[in-house]
Amino acid sequence: MNVAVITGGNKGLGLAQTRKFLGEGYRVFVVARSEGDIGELAGDVHFVKHDLSDWRDTDYLARIHNETGPVSVLVNNAGMHLKKPVWEVEPDELEQRLDLNVKAVFAACGRYVDLHRETGGAIVNISSMGGLLALPAAAAYVTAKTAVIGLTRSVAVDAAAFAIRCNAVAPGFIDTDMTRAILEKDPARRAKIEERIPGGAFGQPEDVANAVFFLASDQAAHVNGVVLPVDGGFSIGF
Repeated sequence: MNVAVITGGNKGLGLAQTRKFLGEGYRVFVVARSEGDIGELAGDVHFVKHDLSDWRDTDYLARIHNETGPVSVLVNNAGMHLKKPVWEVEPDELEQRLDLNVKAVFAACGRYVDLHRETGGAIVNISSMGGLLALPAAAAYVTAKTAVIGLTRSVAVDAAAFAIRCNAVAPGFIDTDMTRAILEKDPARRAKIEERIPGGAFGQPEDVANAVFFLASDQAAHVNGVVLPVDGGFSIGF
């Protein structure tokens, strides 16, 4: 049986990814601090309680590997935003974003490769369009998500010798509860965003989940080290 580990797969974009892999017949392990909304899902889904900001601790991957055998796919989805300009970011706030958004991903990639040298596998990291272009008042987040792109490419090069691929997805503006809650208070900003998206509409969580699954699947067997924007064309620079 194919096995997927999805960090932060308990809500939002991560929950859509969990649902997608379950629908494709995977056994899914969701790594997060709480169960969130995974209780509403049917299928072979398992909750692994872990605080990913404790990035030095990657034993959760070893425990899952020991229980199931090789993990087909690792999705490093968990992340944390911060809406502040660079001069307002406190040192602790920056450390929190780097710990979860970068260091935890770095450590998980290293542990996954080490565990799967003999079996191969696939890693999909979740970056952001903030890793491809500057976003206003989001310096800490943009810094972290840009680092994820560099990490993805480096892991792709190093892990290829073990038949492990590493790619990334860079979501743009996606229609989630959190996005709606923020933009309902700022209709002018929402209109400005929609004007820049060629199709004029926000993406859906399933759009991101489908991209993640494609990069993890055998259909992308010769795709390695890419960053796939899922943003409706927002970042193409027109």
